[in-house]
Amino acid sequence: MGSCPSSSSEQKGTSMAGTPKPLIWVEPGSVVPREAHIHFCCRSPWRSGSFQLWRDGGCLFQINASREQADVCFPKSLAAAGSYSCRYSQGLHWSELSAPLQLLVTGHFSKPSLRGAPSTVVAARDTVTFLCQALRSYHNPKFMFSLLKAGVPHPVQHQSPEGDVANFTLPSVKAEDAGNYSCIYSVGERSSSPSDALQLKVTGERRAWKQRLRDESWGS
Repeated sequence: MGSCPSSSSEQKGTSMAGTPKPLIWVEPGSVVPREAHIHFCCRSPWRSGSFQLWRDGGCLFQINASREQADVCFPKSLAAAGSYSCRYSQGLHWSELSAPLQLLVTGHFSKPSLRGAPSTVVAARDTVTFLCQALRSYHNPKFMFSLLKAGVPHPVQHQSPEGDVANFTLPSVKAEDAGNYSCIYSVGERSSSPSDALQLKVTGERRAWKQRLRDESWGS
């Protein structure tokens, strides 16, 4: 592990125009509780000797590998909310920063409520809406709500409504949309505890498939 350059001009370096951006991800996921330990990983399109991890516009860590590699994972650290990205070097030049990854750290506020409309048991190809409501009052808050699904390492949807309720719509649901959903809300870099989970059940997939075949045959 190496330290990042101290000056902002050295941190920026010389970028390689037109080169593919790297890919950043975080394990175990981008929504974690307070006190969780995480590590970020960066993947370049080809082997590289150096990688940097950035947070909110500044360089955090630099890895100078003993041999060139395409993937690198930075050492585990205590989760700190923010916008993260990474980049890799080729010779004296650095790539552009990856697309940003927003890390959300939960447990700062009371959990919101979550309900499904019209129901959490729906037929395939129907539409379901999850309504997530913050329970704590703030003075002129600016909430960001996130819909989570168990087994998915990142939020399914984000919303920043004017009030304290977010409506997350899943149109034309399929069997793979079934599962356990929850939601959180964030104020600045602090996020609430997750809501109680709701299980979405999708029924009639086979009937919907047969109906779709009939519709297509009538249309041909």
